Amino acid sequence: MNKTFASITRWISETLASAWALAVALALVAFYLIAGPRLGFPAQPIDLSFCIAFSTFVLVFLIEHQGYVERAAMQVKLDEIISALDADRSKIGIEERPPKEIDRVRDQVREREGHRRVG
Repeated sequence: MNKTFASITRWISETLASAWALAVALALVAFYLIAGPRLGFPAQPIDLSFCIAFSTFVLVFLIEHQGYVERAAMQVKLDEIISALDADRSKIGIEERPPKEIDRVRDQVREREGHRRVG
């Protein structure tokens, strides 16, 4: 179940981070504003609350896109550092693993580092 949930959430995140998601969202808003009253939906007045809601709506997609790009770039850089240092390569791609497994690996590293400092 964890792998299914992780793959679904990863797909949603990647989809929302794409430029197409913003384009589709803007097209839906434009469609609603133009065709909504003709289809029987109440007309949307263009007032301050609409402008705030619309800008928030757009910013969600922009922030998600930027965050996705930055996270992906950081993972590539970290993987490259691990490779360059000839460190434990089992950590490369750990972000793709289930959260419980990541927690287990983190606890093992902390425990190993803790024992190294004390002993």
